[in-house]
Amino acid sequence: MLENVRSKNVHGTNKADIVFIVDESGSIGEENFRLMRDFLRSVISGLETGSSNIRVGIVTYNDMPTAHAYLNMFGNKDDILKFINILPYRQGGTKTGAALHFALKSIFTEEKGSRKDVPKVAVVITDGESQDNVKEPAIALRRAGVTVFAVGIKDANKTELLEMASYPKSKFVFTVDSFIKLKPLKQTLQATLCNTIIQIGVQDKESDFKLAFFDCVRRSNSHCLFSLQHFLHTFRIGPDHVRMGLVKYSNSPSLEFDLTQHSDAKTMEKVVKDIIHKGGGTNTGKALSSMKGHFENAKKSRGYKVSEYLIVITDGKSQDKVKIPAEELRTQDVIIYAIGVKSSNHSELNDIAGDPKRKFFVDSFDALKTIKNNIVRQICFPEGQSKFPNTLPCPCQVHIDLVTDTNLFFCVFLPVYGNKFNYSYMDIMCRLSYSFEGIHIQTG
Repeated sequence: MLENVRSKNVHGTNKADIVFIVDESGSIGEENFRLMRDFLRSVISGLETGSSNIRVGIVTYNDMPTAHAYLNMFGNKDDILKFINILPYRQGGTKTGAALHFALKSIFTEEKGSRKDVPKVAVVITDGESQDNVKEPAIALRRAGVTVFAVGIKDANKTELLEMASYPKSKFVFTVDSFIKLKPLKQTLQATLCNTIIQIGVQDKESDFKLAFFDCVRRSNSHCLFSLQHFLHTFRIGPDHVRMGLVKYSNSPSLEFDLTQHSDAKTMEKVVKDIIHKGGGTNTGKALSSMKGHFENAKKSRGYKVSEYLIVITDGKSQDKVKIPAEELRTQDVIIYAIGVKSSNHSELNDIAGDPKRKFFVDSFDALKTIKNNIVRQICFPEGQSKFPNTLPCPCQVHIDLVTDTNLFFCVFLPVYGNKFNYSYMDIMCRLSYSFEGIHIQTG
């Protein structure tokens, strides 16, 4: 899919680390690989390359990946272009997943020239179906802050291209039906690279962090919504800092306030205190399905997409299916954490989280604080980033969609007595929010 964008070069885009991951399997052939070299050279020729500007790395792969150029290898464009002319073609299999993993672990590293505070981009170019799994290594790349472009030629597997590419897929997936058509694709790819790098730079490392609070209702003694009072006062709430929304659910999800409605913690605190607990069923799947729109609206309000998290906290079994709506959110690059309390269903928690590392279980609401550090580490410092800080606090920008069951689910349940929130369990959210201070995150 070619977007209607044209650009002669990418000027004004000063800094980025771009790694080209190029298929050299036997199905390509010598002549077509020459066309791929020409394509690489023409794309890179339009970039402002240099050690202080855009750095370029090159990986080719067949049965195994090979690093030909690290990000700190070339200081000027002429050297890169000359090097591409002699890039060898070795044939072999097509293990794209291994190449993605290799790029994350061996190329996007400080040792090999990757920089901490610049946009990171991977451009995958392939003509066929991978012989290994691409989904998980692609997720790991994106989670590490790398924007992934997927360029498919001829017989490339469309499903795999979609699994690899960043969101929205329509922007980051490109397909052509022959190697000859790579040439006209050059300008479109250059323009999209340029726009992406600029957008990421503007975001300034912000993440889209949606806090979801689920209204998991138990029929007798409801222990449902976790208090937000201390949590609200820990973040820098404001239109350009942390933005929060709140959705609760039982039979159906209910939007209490959206991300743009309140700009200070005191107003939010008052709204949270006045929320009425009505009881009802536990349709977690329905609540999850409602979250996609909230994430989309958050993106529109910011003007760009940032990292998105959803923390789900539930104390019971859902009365509807959760797997499909959770998977749909993940295709939108929403990272979901599932926290089960007491009677929650372990199989459902796995379906919601999609990864055992993001599933947690405690036997009481009091015990939530015991898992706090693990969750904070994973969210603030995903794979490929630095270790959990010893010094707190630090500045934090977060868009928090406090959904009682979706979005970046920091869905934490607190006992509810009568029809108002009981605040005796505020400590966990207070600690969580304190730990997030200083992580430049934007949930949205």
